[in-house]
Amino acid sequence: MKFIRLGAFLLAGAVTFSCGSKNSNEKDSNEVAKEENADKFQSKEGEKDAEFVAQTVACNFGDIQLSQLAQQKTNNEQIKEVAKNIEQNHSKLLKDLQSLAGEKAISVPTEAEDAKKRKIEDLTKENDIKDFNKEWCKEMVSSHEKTIKDFEDRWEKTEDPELKNWIAETLPHLRSHLDKIKSCDESVAKISK
Repeated sequence: MKFIRLGAFLLAGAVTFSCGSKNSNEKDSNEVAKEENADKFQSKEGEKDAEFVAQTVACNFGDIQLSQLAQQKTNNEQIKEVAKNIEQNHSKLLKDLQSLAGEKAISVPTEAEDAKKRKIEDLTKENDIKDFNKEWCKEMVSSHEKTIKDFEDRWEKTEDPELKNWIAETLPHLRSHLDKIKSCDESVAKISK
């Protein structure tokens, strides 16, 4: 009888330990990519290029999800159109960048960064459509302004000709997106007044 109780106790402890340790050991794919790239690249410049690529992939995942959300939630046709365009373009950019990353053995995440996930979650919960439209535009303007700045900075600093070329080809699309999003933002601001 003592052996049965001891066996049941040990089994319960093992199950509890294994269930608990799984959650604490799981890592965000953004962190995994960052750690793997730090181990792979010996030069500081190579590591910075890899960090840029990984962050850009994560940003694209977030912008694609935000665009899909806008297409589902908004009643504003201009936002729907811009969101659809952004989703299509960022999906292509994501594929191209993932291909470039594969060629260069750069580890990339499979999801948006945590801050972007929280913003998506907040916007998903937003019930007031006017507030949703306003906050969506604000987030996308901010995201694209930061992305353009990061692209310009990396273009100046990278010594990788393929990455430099990809950045140069991508920047006009990002600037076009920003112009369209700002136009949406202005329209939304006029409606809100």
